[in-house]
Amino acid sequence: MPTLSKRAHVLQESPIRKLDLTAMKHPDVVFHRLNIGQPDVATPAPLLEAIRAFQPPVVAYGPASGLPACRDAAAEYHGRWCSDLRREHVAVTTGGSEALLFAFSAICDPGDEILVPEPYYTNYNGFGTVVGVGIRPIATTLETGFAIPPDDVLDTLVTERTRAILFSNPGNPTGAVYGRSELERLIAWARRHDLFVIADEVYRRIWFEAPPTSALELDAPDHVVIIDSLSKTYSACGIRLGFLLSRNAELMEKIERLGQSRLGPQPLAQHVAIAALGLPGSYYDEIRETYKARVAAMMDAITSVEGVRANRPAGAFYSMLDLPVDDADAFAKYLVSTFRLDGESVVVAPGGGFYANPARGRTQIRLAAVLEKQKLERAAEILAAGIRSYKGRVA
Repeated sequence: MPTLSKRAHVLQESPIRKLDLTAMKHPDVVFHRLNIGQPDVATPAPLLEAIRAFQPPVVAYGPASGLPACRDAAAEYHGRWCSDLRREHVAVTTGGSEALLFAFSAICDPGDEILVPEPYYTNYNGFGTVVGVGIRPIATTLETGFAIPPDDVLDTLVTERTRAILFSNPGNPTGAVYGRSELERLIAWARRHDLFVIADEVYRRIWFEAPPTSALELDAPDHVVIIDSLSKTYSACGIRLGFLLSRNAELMEKIERLGQSRLGPQPLAQHVAIAALGLPGSYYDEIRETYKARVAAMMDAITSVEGVRANRPAGAFYSMLDLPVDDADAFAKYLVSTFRLDGESVVVAPGGGFYANPARGRTQIRLAAVLEKQKLERAAEILAAGIRSYKGRVA
């Protein structure tokens, strides 16, 4: 039998999606899916109208880095945080995932490392595996609100193979938000070590008290790379359209070449992006209030469960919870395969997959507040009952 690559054998199974196939085997059960960041918020009407209006005589290839009009729209939109952005500072990608893959590929050689505060978005591991880059964790804790440790701790993690520091702001899976002073410190630290700063800002418009600071706002044009996408802010996950932005001219020239190797991003998705990026400021106010109410409902309900510890999110719509169970992976499987409350159950993401060492997340899960308030409260009720049932079962 032909042999697969070593890369294929070490690809991580996603903790976010790993239980979906099991859930599909139980079509009679109503599952409240809090495992995947797929909101049930309606996609804005202007985006749907852009889809209906897209009727070209030929659906043709477009430029590798995106249609000029889409790049211009992205530069104007991100100009809120950096006034001198232009078309040449923007590459349109097939989702934020491809933007991350392009950034890893252009910045790192196989065997290089990227520092990432953990727990982190689990697919960073997958992207790193694909391009042969190691994800080196920066340990953070629930007790400190997942704050990034001081510079002297970061210094100990840098090696001759370190090429960048990557973080999401607001954080997935933590809901942590980094403000100006924290970003200024991180970027100054990265410049001292001559590292790139890859800021995953997909959730930047979803915050609850104080807005996150965009890395674009700080004066480090050669070091900063921004990742953004339509998925979460516009409830358009399926359109698969993202952006990579940087004022580093050499980097963007190499990103263009990477784009050429896969031809161009989908033209229809880019027309949808132009509509999305032109939405009024009131849209962002509304969507922020929607998620603020949902996250509050979820956290109020779940933190009332005895033994549950959690950090209240300051942005995005995720929370990492520490549960009074011995094994969150086994507990998550129990919820899907066995536990039912009046014919209902909950799908959660086990926490181990958000850590380089899964043992650090052994008793944790990630929840996504992607359902309407009443369903979130019901999901918390089911989760509490599931915890009691699981603990009684293994006692």
